[in-house]
Amino acid sequence: MSDPQPEPLRAANHYVLLIPGLPEQFLSSEELQEFLVRLLQEHPQLVDADLARYPTPQAQAQRLIDTTCELEVSPGETVQWHPVRLSKRRSASSGQSST
Repeated sequence: MSDPQPEPLRAANHYVLLIPGLPEQFLSSEELQEFLVRLLQEHPQLVDADLARYPTPQAQAQRLIDTTCELEVSPGETVQWHPVRLSKRRSASSGQSST
């Protein structure tokens, strides 16, 4: 029996969000998209020519998720997001038989 192939990291459903001065946050892909939509709405100057080709803020946010992992919000302040794989921890008793 062979081990199942791990899913590609880019296909991950969770991301770690890094904002200067704040603790790291773990977000689902939907939560990250919502965060980026709000960020683009609060900072319209971030919508460059590439993002402007996409008709909705949701599509623009998805473009960012698909093509980059950071966005400079202001000089010296960069927001970053990176795909992560989250797995459930096994409890200490899992896999052990009781006697």
